[in-house]
Amino acid sequence: MRKFIVLVVAVLAFVSLASRAGLLSAASRASQPRGPFTAEDMLQVAALSIADLSDDGARVAVTLRRSYDNAEVDNYRAGDPTYVAPSRSRLLVIDTQTGAAQAPFKDTLVNFTRAAWSHDGTRLAILLSEPAPPAAAASPGLKPGTRAGRGRGANDPARATPPPPAGPALYVWDAARATLTEVPRRPNVTCGTNSGLEWTTGDRRLLVTLRTAEWEREARDRFKQLTAGPIIVHSSKEPFLEWDALQRSARKRALAEIDLATGEANHLLPERKISSYTVARDDSFVTFLEDVTEKTDYEEINGTSNRLMLADLTVRETAGPGPAPKTIVEAKDLKGLTLRWSDDGRTFAYAKKGEVFVQRIDEAKPRSLTPPPPEKGAEKGGASSAPTEVRPVAEVAKTVGAELARPESKEETKETFSVGPFSRDGSRLLITSKKGWYVVTVADGKREPILTLNEEDEEKNPKIDALEWSPDGADIYLTCSERDRWERGLQRLNIATRIRTPLVRDGRLYGNFRMARDGRSFVFLASDGDRPNDLYVADAAFTSIRKLTDSNPWLADRLLPTSELVSYRDGDGKVLYGVLRYPVNYVRGRKYPTVFEIYETFFDNGFNARAAFLASHGYAVFHPSVNLVVGRPGEAWVKGVTSAANKLIEMGVADADRLGVHGTSYGGYATVLLITQTDRFKAAVNISGKVDMVSFYTDSPRLGVRNVHAPEKSQDRLGATLWEHPERYLDHSAILHADRITTPLLCITGDQDPNVPSSQSREIYYALRRLGKEVEWVRYVNGAHRPPGSVSESIDFEQRILAWYDNHLKGEVKKRTTTQAQGLGLTA
Repeated sequence: MRKFIVLVVAVLAFVSLASRAGLLSAASRASQPRGPFTAEDMLQVAALSIADLSDDGARVAVTLRRSYDNAEVDNYRAGDPTYVAPSRSRLLVIDTQTGAAQAPFKDTLVNFTRAAWSHDGTRLAILLSEPAPPAAAASPGLKPGTRAGRGRGANDPARATPPPPAGPALYVWDAARATLTEVPRRPNVTCGTNSGLEWTTGDRRLLVTLRTAEWEREARDRFKQLTAGPIIVHSSKEPFLEWDALQRSARKRALAEIDLATGEANHLLPERKISSYTVARDDSFVTFLEDVTEKTDYEEINGTSNRLMLADLTVRETAGPGPAPKTIVEAKDLKGLTLRWSDDGRTFAYAKKGEVFVQRIDEAKPRSLTPPPPEKGAEKGGASSAPTEVRPVAEVAKTVGAELARPESKEETKETFSVGPFSRDGSRLLITSKKGWYVVTVADGKREPILTLNEEDEEKNPKIDALEWSPDGADIYLTCSERDRWERGLQRLNIATRIRTPLVRDGRLYGNFRMARDGRSFVFLASDGDRPNDLYVADAAFTSIRKLTDSNPWLADRLLPTSELVSYRDGDGKVLYGVLRYPVNYVRGRKYPTVFEIYETFFDNGFNARAAFLASHGYAVFHPSVNLVVGRPGEAWVKGVTSAANKLIEMGVADADRLGVHGTSYGGYATVLLITQTDRFKAAVNISGKVDMVSFYTDSPRLGVRNVHAPEKSQDRLGATLWEHPERYLDHSAILHADRITTPLLCITGDQDPNVPSSQSREIYYALRRLGKEVEWVRYVNGAHRPPGSVSESIDFEQRILAWYDNHLKGEVKKRTTTQAQGLGLTA
């Protein structure tokens, strides 16, 4: 009997150890009891990102980032161009053939910015926003199949507060030798955190952008002056809004190449305002967009006038920078355009008013690849060749207005095009329209249709997006997903046969497809739609697909919801879709309290931490879509969200008497606006949402023109200035209709929010109190647009939302405190 007991104890000990180590099979783990997904768990989930793939596809660099490690942000420095918010991540280098993983910085978290493989795929350049802790030495590598694990506790040495920032740092990881080397830092040679990483030919040096100590000092002093004073003067005579000018200063940088052994910089391009840049594949020149904006642009958020420049890099072996850059395209001709570059960096294309143009860097003018057809009645050599008549602007506008008002036949409708990718050799270009896809020969403009679309009913077309050409130019890879069901994946379109071949297609969620430069393999992220992404590798034909990571093995011990795509009709009869997350341990036929998280449009599923948290506590969670109309967007919420509620009630999932609603930012604005129009919801939560369109209109100075642009031209969809249509601003200000609200409202804000000031929630809080309504306002003094400002505050934040719903939808009065919150003196 004693032997039997000893054997049982040994087996149990092994099972416990194996479970923690992630060694048990899925079936064995499934037999173990699973616990609920908690507020702390939300912070522990690791998000996987692909940093870079080597040209031969043999190695891929990935990062694992957790909210837990990045909760502490200095929100008081919002808008300071010298401040970089933490992005502490774990960097891994994975062999795509064996699955073996190496950790360049051991198990240390580093403030990762970007990484780039050398051309031969043996070395990885790494840019961090601050130097890694001294303990982050090279590690010998991890065994194949090693899992990322859940993470470390607060007392772990790897979680210790890093040393004071000393500016960005460059490292080189030698994958074959498993060695990490820091590029020596030199005085006055500071790599910008907004720098790219480009290896020069021969992989001897790195092309980066640098910032000077003078820029750092000036930007820091200007930020301090704008926030601390003691005297701050704003004048309309200044060309830029003060915060707009400060943000633009971040573009001031110089291009240089860094000697990896010495850290010495050879300046190739003197300091200037560079919006973006592209280094030629042979690194003989660089093209860049230079910011020459003369004043704040109210027509576009961060609107910038750029001119396209070219700098010759062939003379960089001599001392000092080469010849002065030359202008390729003036700023006035680039306004509103997005350039698509060929692989060698010598040709670019763009669409302007639906017409596609192409230009080489050595050409003086662009050429049209899609010239409009001759006007009706014009004969060869006749009217089409006559001089263009110059007419007054007013007359032209009147004529255009009449033409727009006149019904056109399909034959008269001009086909408008968008630009896709170039073929690898730059000889062909993919262009698209509502009618279909075409391959155009760049040299002569010859156009060949390769894919036909349903122009009459676009909703019948799948959602497709061109990814990349195969290196030999025979195929184009494209992502494809259906519009009425979860069927997603990657396809290969053969140019000659026009046949689309599905390479991977199922109900899983795919993203971030990366093709190796040699075209022999792909890496990508995928999940079942209910759990976080993992990394996969496949050959070019997708006959072999292998999983390379298990980024969150500990989630196997948690109860997580399953999701379903649900269709319904809004109040206007339009078919919409939403994503339903069922309560864990859902029992068909039982009605559940249901929470609606609203924003704009939802279709794809994917891991959602808050939904998992609520579902673990007995709630159904639904993300509905709405049909927003410019000029009167507020109607969409009552038409769409209440219709979605009806659908879930009809399905037997939602309890009609226990409905809640919440949203963040624009979703918070929508939440409060919705409950002024209906009393169906028994609890509501507004997280960082506005309630007064008039006071919000010119608020948030650190965002420049963003909060003016939003209602006039973008997300808020009012479609006019305050003075053109004041009634729209009044109709969409929930504060003016607060007397209609019967739903208990919880408002959560961060005092340092530069986007939606916490004063917006202050307005609705005092209004509802004055009206005798139930309202609560929670302020995180150090928080920003994502209100919590620490790990403990984040847990407190999620538990407050849960408690609000429990109190009003379940009748369970709960104390809204946590052990962590009590430790910091945070109480309800």
